[in-house]
Amino acid sequence: MITSASLLKEGIEFTFADSCRGLVPFADISEVRELENVVSIELPNPYELILHTKLGEAIALPWDFARHYCDTSYRPRVEAIAVAGQQAIGHRIRQLRESAGLTQEVLAHAAGIGRVTLVRLENGEQSPRYETLVSLARALERPIQELLARPIVAST
Repeated sequence: MITSASLLKEGIEFTFADSCRGLVPFADISEVRELENVVSIELPNPYELILHTKLGEAIALPWDFARHYCDTSYRPRVEAIAVAGQQAIGHRIRQLRESAGLTQEVLAHAAGIGRVTLVRLENGEQSPRYETLVSLARALERPIQELLARPIVAST
């Protein structure tokens, strides 16, 4: 949660509830690029900052955009979580395909996607679009929730 933000010559300094502080350079905000283009900032809630420009634009900067400038471990942690989720979904798709007795070729064709795409999904190398998940769920004759649920592992 953002607790405060200040305009500085180089950018916007953010402070978070855990006292983490960092500077988002104006150069990284394409709509602004420099302090002279900023009229004001406001913090309407702890999750976003609104930047008002000389052109009359209101640009929202979400907390997670600013957070990775403040905490060098934030982005790698979030990316690791995303990769783990991607791999879990891929594992689940493979598990459901195999339990249905389908080949990758047959499932890919039934879902209207390429076999290479299915291979990448099953190997956790690619995140599926929502439409792809819906197509796979239909082809597997399963509710989409089953593709997203964590696999049940039997304990021994």
